Amino acid sequence: MLVKTLLNKIEKFKSFVYKKVSMEWIEGEEAIVVAIEPRKNTKPICRICIKRCGTHATEPLRLFEYVPFWKWKVFFLYAPRRADCAMDGALVEFLPWAVGKEHQTTTYKVYLARWARRLSWKETAGLFKTSWDSVFRAVSSVVKYGLAHQNFSGIKQTVGSGSSCWD
Repeated sequence: MLVKTLLNKIEKFKSFVYKKVSMEWIEGEEAIVVAIEPRKNTKPICRICIKRCGTHATEPLRLFEYVPFWKWKVFFLYAPRRADCAMDGALVEFLPWAVGKEHQTTTYKVYLARWARRLSWKETAGLFKTSWDSVFRAVSSVVKYGLAHQNFSGIKQTVGSGSSCWD
């Protein structure tokens, strides 16, 4: 089975297409690099108002670290477009696999954070050949997301019931 086929089953992005998959040397290690391109005739999405808009320009190619595959690190290679939004101006487009200027994909952050619940952060970093700081940023990002999206609806507090668990 091809790497592109696996990625389309696991991580399908509606407006983007996986193109060339190659083995390249990155940071002194051999890694799998997956080139991503926007689907033909799709417009970039503004990262603020989440609306489609025109293209202003294209940024230089960037690498986004993805979940490792066997012993190899995996990277997405993509040149983000600049969305020319009528409301928000020229901004880098919304990317479904990463937030802001982060070099790790969201999937990889969640993956590292889940492993960091089971192992120490140092062991997690060693296991996935990354830095302790990368594990810290992944855990921090997942915690921030959880705090921002917590939902307390349906939870009720009974006041003055006369008894508590502390009696």
